[in-house]
Amino acid sequence: VGLNNKEKLLIKLFLQHANEQISHEVINDHLWSFEEEPSDTSLRTYIKNLRKILGKDRIVSIKRYGYKFA
Repeated sequence: VGLNNKEKLLIKLFLQHANEQISHEVINDHLWSFEEEPSDTSLRTYIKNLRKILGKDRIVSIKRYGYKFA
């Protein structure tokens, strides 16, 4: 399965914190470097792409907080 660099970083973060709630802040710190501006739109796209691969039920949205990988 072809994943871009940010998707790889995101799935690695999810696997390291399986069944834990991960805040948007932690995700942004993990995905974007200091000189990059975090993008909510891009994050949603990465999540959507990973859900297509892993299944919709694996990545749970936690409203106004972040995500959880189950």
